[in-house]
Amino acid sequence: MRFRARSRQPGSAQQLYDWHLRPGALSLLTPPWEFMRSRGRDEGIRDGDLRHLQVTPLYLSWWARHSHFQEGRGFQDSQERGPLRRWAHEHSFLEAGAGESWLVDEIDFELPLAPASHVVAPLLRRQMATMFRFRHLVTRLWRTLPQPAQPGRYAISGASGVLGQALVAVLGTAGHEVIRLVRRPVTAADEVFWDPQNDRPEQRLEGLDGFIHLAGKGVLDGNYGPAHQAEIDSSRAQATASLCRSLAALQRPPAVFVSASGIGYYGHRPEGICSEEVGPGEDFLAQVCVRWEAASLPMEAVGSRRVCLRIAPVLTLRGGALPPLYWSCLAGPSWRIGDGKQPFNWISLEDTLGMVLAALAQPQWSGSINCCAPQPTTLGACAREVGSVLGGRPQMVVPEAWFRLALGRRAPLLLQGCFGVPGRALDLGYRFVYPDLSGCLRQALGCYRDECAPDWSFEWFSG
Repeated sequence: MRFRARSRQPGSAQQLYDWHLRPGALSLLTPPWEFMRSRGRDEGIRDGDLRHLQVTPLYLSWWARHSHFQEGRGFQDSQERGPLRRWAHEHSFLEAGAGESWLVDEIDFELPLAPASHVVAPLLRRQMATMFRFRHLVTRLWRTLPQPAQPGRYAISGASGVLGQALVAVLGTAGHEVIRLVRRPVTAADEVFWDPQNDRPEQRLEGLDGFIHLAGKGVLDGNYGPAHQAEIDSSRAQATASLCRSLAALQRPPAVFVSASGIGYYGHRPEGICSEEVGPGEDFLAQVCVRWEAASLPMEAVGSRRVCLRIAPVLTLRGGALPPLYWSCLAGPSWRIGDGKQPFNWISLEDTLGMVLAALAQPQWSGSINCCAPQPTTLGACAREVGSVLGGRPQMVVPEAWFRLALGRRAPLLLQGCFGVPGRALDLGYRFVYPDLSGCLRQALGCYRDECAPDWSFEWFSG
């Protein structure tokens, strides 16, 4: 079987070629719903590289060789060992004029155990079409997000988390040098050991163009008891204070310091709208956010521009709240907790990183900024929309008392919230990639509509 996917992309063919070869491209191009993962780090590709992937729900080994590189025009990867009888994938980048180019993927493959395997051909065709819709869309999306004008040096804490991994990849594919802070022995050239209890300056962090601080204990990664709450607080407020003291002690501190905070800053406010002018709540997480943001104030004293992004739950299958909703809807109905009117803020992965990049690139971004979509919703409406995007699943009701009994101390983390709005981001001119929940979920879950296509075509050929 042969398959070809083509779409018009911004930029020259050379720029498109360079983007695909840089570290992080493969991880960005892998749909999060696919049973596919790369063995080893995504350090970019070179002619002759042999990449080890694990594919299918059984995570079978697949070895692919990259070859036939033509500068600015394309390259090929082909299966050397794996579950298919044959696989050859040609990546082509062609000039389209007017500052645009064509991205063309041509795949020639043969299933094992033919002709018995032909019964799965219709399913495979749908899977391939969805995968390459995703790949062509994200190639455009990640390359058109706001970026610093010149390649720079950036360090990231929390680089192993959902946001951190995606940010490392996005900065890497844009040509920036990325340094990852780790709390284990260093194993790679781009890593720096970080001890949150040590204020000693690290010389490799001298003269950074920017530092992005994403580290922190997950609020759902525990029972939310006293010990867990103490760990949440220390991993945010205390660790941030220690980090900022070490960065402020450098001879050349980072030009900009971007720190994660949380939309939980506003506490439980089931009525009204929370813009940045609204004061903090009084519950535990709200006060953690207050201390978290205050801990980075020393960066302003040494001339670094400081940005605190109050991040809402990020809707991505790479982690967080969306995977449980997705998998439950695939197996049956969507679920509403009680009356479903609990406040729910959200934001797409693309817009979360878009705001981080805007904060790095645009000097007018400073202080505390809500990092959430402009259309907050309710928990029940979000679950209903997931079911709708996946084909119209019915909605079942779970009594709120059952939910509280099942989650115990953690129940308020999902049942309480506020209706936040990104007032400052909109005033600063940020344009959301996904301002509405339906569009965000269609991209996150791979349920596309052709009217959103960037001049793409998908064709199958027999033989």
